[in-house]
Amino acid sequence: MEHKTVSARTATWVWAVASMATILALVATFEQVPGGALMARFLPVVIIMAVASTKAWLILRFYLGLRNAQGSWTGLFAAFLIVIVVGVVLAQAAIILIDQ
Repeated sequence: MEHKTVSARTATWVWAVASMATILALVATFEQVPGGALMARFLPVVIIMAVASTKAWLILRFYLGLRNAQGSWTGLFAAFLIVIVVGVVLAQAAIILIDQ
């Protein structure tokens, strides 16, 4: 099996997107969301988890070579990321509902 390396241009773009995603997640933690306590506590978590899963997918795909992997590995990692995101979002929702 032959593995293609990531070009410097692709690696730079992935790094830039991941860096901007980190900044977006950081801003989401500091922003006050209007519209009540539920959204103010829930929306930043959703944004941060979306950003984190996007970053994880970029790292898996471009830096760890998942784009060259067979379909079953790609599906496995995608499913794993989905389970993590859904679990964290549901846990945050449960925490918010318990506090009310």
